[in-house]
Amino acid sequence: MEGPAAQAVRRAMVELAAIAQTGLYYSADPFDRQRYAQVGEVAEQLRALVTAGPVPELGRLVDPEGGHATPKVDARGAVFDAEGRLLMTRERSDGLWTLPGGWCDVLEPPTTNVLREIREEGGVEARLLRVAAVLDREVRGHQPPLPVHVYKLFFVCEEVSRGGALDAKEILEVGWFDPDDLPPLSTARILPDEIAICVAAWRDPSLPTVVD
Repeated sequence: MEGPAAQAVRRAMVELAAIAQTGLYYSADPFDRQRYAQVGEVAEQLRALVTAGPVPELGRLVDPEGGHATPKVDARGAVFDAEGRLLMTRERSDGLWTLPGGWCDVLEPPTTNVLREIREEGGVEARLLRVAAVLDREVRGHQPPLPVHVYKLFFVCEEVSRGGALDAKEILEVGWFDPDDLPPLSTARILPDEIAICVAAWRDPSLPTVVD
């Protein structure tokens, strides 16, 4: 886990990169565009202080054609079966477990996105019931930190059917777990308190959506 100084540098890096991208998008004056490009270069220099290698996400963030800088969106589905067990997938990248989901695709609504991810990663057809939470990855303290700002959407769903093909490129296996006895979590993607929010929303639909 990074210390306070590194966290401060990383936050400054992201903020400067976002200013550079937004300024390059809106500015027509060549001198202003040059200054915003320099701001982007400073962001990259700060990146070198807190990360060992190049960060592709930061490169995209300061892309002059990238438009107004805005948070990325990660949608996750908490799917429960008739016994109240929770569907989880084990990621090939780190061998740890998470809720199915990921980055939202362009031209796809978040509800469609999360149901597709559940189908592809979990082999399950699901029915969406409600939004459990709209959370800020930075606020929640996920590790490792990312060079982009991320909003995380959590949807409570119920199983309709199972047995579909899995995306073997990303997923090692799937499983159904008692919410009180979960496997080791991929904390870059999901945290225990986020799962707890989804479980509470499943058990009591009257609870309000949690928003950071």
